[in-house]
Amino acid sequence: MSHSEEQQRMDAVVIQASGPPAESLAVRSEPVPEPGLGEVLIEVHAAAVNPLDAVNALGLLGTPLPEIPGGDFAGIVVSDGDRVGQEVWGSGPALGMALDGNRPGTHARFVALPEAWLSRKPERLTMAEAAAVGRSHWAAWESLINMMEIAPGETILITGGAGMVGQAATAIARWRGAEAIIAGRHRPDGVEQFIDTTSSDIREAVLELTDGRGADLVLDTVGGALFEPALRSLRYDGRMVGLHGGAEPIQLDLNEIYNRQLHVTGLATVFYDGSHVARIFDQFRALFDHGLLAPPAVKTWPLANSAEAYQTVLDGSAGIKQVLVPIDGGA
Repeated sequence: MSHSEEQQRMDAVVIQASGPPAESLAVRSEPVPEPGLGEVLIEVHAAAVNPLDAVNALGLLGTPLPEIPGGDFAGIVVSDGDRVGQEVWGSGPALGMALDGNRPGTHARFVALPEAWLSRKPERLTMAEAAAVGRSHWAAWESLINMMEIAPGETILITGGAGMVGQAATAIARWRGAEAIIAGRHRPDGVEQFIDTTSSDIREAVLELTDGRGADLVLDTVGGALFEPALRSLRYDGRMVGLHGGAEPIQLDLNEIYNRQLHVTGLATVFYDGSHVARIFDQFRALFDHGLLAPPAVKTWPLANSAEAYQTVLDGSAGIKQVLVPIDGGA
């Protein structure tokens, strides 16, 4: 590949120290990564900021610093080979974290990734929209389709349904012909079956909405105090996937699980293989290109404002995906 001398360096977001984004993040000139065997160089046109990236910047994941963070991306392959010029999208499960052998992340002008991690971008989506699908959608797909095997006619309770994973899970459930009940503090647009967690007993509300049967499935994106009422909302032999436990430990009567033969598991996205994730994005492509799924609402930021974008994610970005645009200042 031919790069002029000044292109050998690139702008990148770097976690320099642990702490709030305004203190921990800097945008600085870094060497363009060199693709290794079986890898390609991608010019990043858009890269979403996820809660995991923000938590990484806070220093809660133990990543050795300095590090370029970021897992989600949409861009163009620029290194020589079969894929040169191809528009690609995806998500590296542990990019920009210690878990992945400290591979630099996507919050930069360029990123080097294994070719097996790449998926062709849907034509209908802009780069920013494609980057916004990212981890939240594949976490929802892994939970609903691969782990719980959601079936048409089933009912799924989704806690924190207004969040990015909750929104994606609601859309995937509807596409599969399942019914979603959303539990949270805010009713998302277009949601009919909603339980206000500040004022309702979740289990009682679910039983009422399901004619006394209970939910077939639960996706718990919140954890903590919502775990037990969500678990108790399941029918006999029901299935539940949780994304994180919440800040405080909870106490639970195990008979809630054992006596009703419940299937409860967690999803740890950072331990997945990047090529497995790419195959999920391959399946997404047709769904987005045919308008069966829609990308989340997006707010774009130039790399120079990355600390602000990270802080917006930490503050709770109200169902809007924050996306960094490394090209041309993000105009």
